[in-house]
Amino acid sequence: MRAARFLLPLAIMLSSTACMSTYRMPAGTPSASLRVPPGVTTWICANGPAQILPKGKDGRARIPAGERITIGANFATSDGYMNYFCSAGVSLQPEKDAGYYQDFETEGDRCIALVYRETDDARVGLAFEPTVGRSGAGCTR
Repeated sequence: MRAARFLLPLAIMLSSTACMSTYRMPAGTPSASLRVPPGVTTWICANGPAQILPKGKDGRARIPAGERITIGANFATSDGYMNYFCSAGVSLQPEKDAGYYQDFETEGDRCIALVYRETDDARVGLAFEPTVGRSGAGCTR
């Protein structure tokens, strides 16, 4: 029973991304950097269907700049009695060489994805990203 408590959420998360391919940014594409939250599967829609967004050992992923993209995350957990799964996304238009931070918050069975711009101007090092909008309608996951 104890193993099922931890394995079931993992199985749910993997099954929700099983049909997704892994995103590979085209060579020569201007890019920005996205710091990805731990414990979630991050995905991207960049001129096509949702794809898993791989991150490096530093916890950052490269995302295309200069075009509107949708970034999101899938989250699964279990408390031993109930299994929770949530997926949320947000669109933005990243600037070349800029740094971004993806936040993913859950409350009960609801979740939200947020993206902030990393900056030296703010006391906490993050600022609201002015290009953030709703998740793209053509983005299916």
